[in-house]
Amino acid sequence: MLRFVRIFGTPTSKWPQPTSLLLRYSGTFSSREMQYETSDGESGTLMHRFSRHVSLTKRDFADKTKYGFKVSTFYPLPDVYNYGQQIRDLGTLDLAKLITFTTDFRSKTDIRSYTDIVNALDAECVRRIPSATMYELLEMMHCFMYLLPNKIAQLKSYQSAMPKLIELFGNAENERDFLSIVFFLGLWKRTKTGTLLMKEFLQQYLDQYLTPDMNRMDFVILANATYKTSLRMADESDVFKSRLVKDIVEFGDEDDSALLVTLIKCARMNRLSSRQIVEKIQSFTEANIDSKELDFRGLSHLFAYIADNRIKNDTLTGLLIEGCWNRFDAEVRTNGFETQSQSCRPKDIATFLWSCATLGIPIENYPEVNLNLLEKAIRLKVDAGEYRYSSDLLVDTILSLWMCDRKSIALFRLLFKDKALVQNLRKERAKLESRKELLLTCAEIELPDAWDMIKSVRKPSADAFALDRSAPEFLIRPGIKKVAECLNRLKETKQIPIVSLNFNAPVKHLNIAGILLRLSSGEVKNLEVLDERHCLSDQESAVGLMKLKARILEDRGVDQAMVNICRHDTPEALEGELRRILLEPKEQI
Repeated sequence: MLRFVRIFGTPTSKWPQPTSLLLRYSGTFSSREMQYETSDGESGTLMHRFSRHVSLTKRDFADKTKYGFKVSTFYPLPDVYNYGQQIRDLGTLDLAKLITFTTDFRSKTDIRSYTDIVNALDAECVRRIPSATMYELLEMMHCFMYLLPNKIAQLKSYQSAMPKLIELFGNAENERDFLSIVFFLGLWKRTKTGTLLMKEFLQQYLDQYLTPDMNRMDFVILANATYKTSLRMADESDVFKSRLVKDIVEFGDEDDSALLVTLIKCARMNRLSSRQIVEKIQSFTEANIDSKELDFRGLSHLFAYIADNRIKNDTLTGLLIEGCWNRFDAEVRTNGFETQSQSCRPKDIATFLWSCATLGIPIENYPEVNLNLLEKAIRLKVDAGEYRYSSDLLVDTILSLWMCDRKSIALFRLLFKDKALVQNLRKERAKLESRKELLLTCAEIELPDAWDMIKSVRKPSADAFALDRSAPEFLIRPGIKKVAECLNRLKETKQIPIVSLNFNAPVKHLNIAGILLRLSSGEVKNLEVLDERHCLSDQESAVGLMKLKARILEDRGVDQAMVNICRHDTPEALEGELRRILLEPKEQI
């Protein structure tokens, strides 16, 4: 733990006295960043509920006898140029309390002055961190959480305070501070530093504080923090794993849906597969399908757990799709297409469609889902800039629709005509490469009219589809080797007139290998192997990617068949199934 404190610890040099000009050019935030800042004090979001559970809020400072300054000295119209010196004269606890009152100042001044004030507060907190106590540091964080919940992790004071808090905690451990540190560390998401600090902190203290006495809200905050910092705790702690399953299974169908969704998200990230969790999702969804509290975002996360675990349950799937669509449709009709509602964000749309695609669900089978309306909403969200900094979500959305047999040339053109989106696609090359290339390949094969746009990103490959393309070794999974060995035995014993067999991968960038057979009759057949990795829980239905491949092969007029080794797992049964498939044409799939 001390290793990270040394690496990320607070500076010891004095911070220069801030001035307005200095802050505008070297402060934490620029005016442009703050112009679009949407933090609004104590809103009704789940993160604010967590914050109120562990934090102090402005209501805690209503008693003016508990702080030694007059708010009117600083706001509503402070002397921006002398503000840095004014706050330096405050005690540390009073400085923290002043932060909460800064929200009132925002609406009474211009963005540039407000930005200078926030930067000055941040700089002054950084200066005090080396000598601050645990209580003072936590109060700073509590108050910044009230002022800037959406940007708190960008503060220099936050990044300096967290290692210091961990260091001080070791000298005075207690349950309340443990939960507060976990909560605040969970805000430092998508960074290696935050993940490393959280991992070491929990490795040292989790077993001590995760006891049967920890209440549900405290555990949900813990689970959410590990989810936000991408820590798979179920692999490291049986206590955490069992508690996670227990809290989900025992969750009441009438209880707060937001808390259950948080636990499900954590279970999904931990790759925790459980029949009991699936049953809870079904009972909870059935009980709350008409509840407004269970919104589109929440339902899409429940749906994603079902998809992740490849659950074949038509009743539950239909309920989730119907529930998601009804909420999406109501949102659009109530607030318009371009709404930036927190319940219908681009990533929630992407999650919903990814779940449909993963389970291989043809959306047209659900007449209540208006795909034209959905596409229109996505197009207008693109025009409104909601995908500008998350081009990967748009790629995922279009690819998922494609897998669901909705080939949208309009969305495809929209993706590649926006220069900023294309530029971001190139920046995130490593992350997006496989999905983007698969989408381009599908378009090249199935939508020739899109070639003009493909040329703007890459030259058409000319070999997007090649039936005899050899599959690389890493795609030759055990199940397909098992089938190939069986076919070779049948060839050697002349039970099936096979001339040759090869492992192939006909669709470029679709990494599912098959077996290409040539028979003595001159017939060429593509044989797909359905194993546990590529089928749903019923061990009969193929996953979405396998269905996509089969559809492309069918469109290309390829004679194909599929052998299910989940159902035919003995050599004798497998041989009998292969003979049926290859020698009885009327029974071909």
